[in-house]
Amino acid sequence: MRRYLLLTTLLLWKQDPVNSVRILELRVPAHVAEGGEAILGCQYDMEGDVLYSVKWYKDGREFYRYIPNSKHPISHFATPGVMVDVRRSSNTVVTLIHLSRDSSGLYRCEVSGEAPHFATVYDEKYITVHLLPETGPQLTGLQEKYNIGDRVRANCTSSGSRPEAQIKWLINNRVATKNHLRGPWYRTSLRPDAIETILELNFIVGSNHFRLNTMDLKCQATIAPLYQKETEHRVIRYEIPELNSNTEQPKLGEQSTPTFPEFGDTSQLQFDDDKDQATTSSQLNFCLLLLITFLQLTA
Repeated sequence: MRRYLLLTTLLLWKQDPVNSVRILELRVPAHVAEGGEAILGCQYDMEGDVLYSVKWYKDGREFYRYIPNSKHPISHFATPGVMVDVRRSSNTVVTLIHLSRDSSGLYRCEVSGEAPHFATVYDEKYITVHLLPETGPQLTGLQEKYNIGDRVRANCTSSGSRPEAQIKWLINNRVATKNHLRGPWYRTSLRPDAIETILELNFIVGSNHFRLNTMDLKCQATIAPLYQKETEHRVIRYEIPELNSNTEQPKLGEQSTPTFPEFGDTSQLQFDDDKDQATTSSQLNFCLLLLITFLQLTA
């Protein structure tokens, strides 16, 4: 029995010590924007061991290495979608810049202790790179004024993105119901990997849509958790003037005689009949004078 206990003790004494290196926290953003940057953090505890190296991998391919006892502690290796800002990188932080679609992938931090054991631990997280819209959502088809019974028909368009944006319409800050919507529809933008999203708002205006004769229509586009923008349009209610029932309308035959501007005393004006009469009298007098002259000449 004693011999068995002694043998067990010797075997345990000769075994390698338990792996003591621990990664305390891996800070890798799950979602980043294309064209931006990402700061990868790897906090670890050597627990008495000596650090040999910190290595970073993307999809199993090493792109960054930190070895404190090396002449050049930092090394980085060409990897598609990975561009390291060495000036902002160290044993615990790696800064990636100019992110692209190829930057998406599984990132792993690996920490190793010194010889003879080279105890190694790692942790990993996935990064997704999103292409965000260049502008906020665009509204088309809306008028400045509506009245009860009018139809509202307008489109909200979110420019090209990856993935496609989630769009919702709000009427007076309340999400529009499905029977007020048509779509969404999708179409490719200038970039083949980017999608434009369109959602139509379509409903008949009721009195309940106005608050103090105004109605606020808002479109909101979201790509969680990086992007959310909205565009708002305020509508004014216009009234159609109604005929006043108290106003008496003239009946047929009771219209007043139109009046004309005065031109002075019309009694002195010569009318056409007077002109004809004066012309006839003058002609008779002329004929009589010719007859008298003829008679005198023949006497």
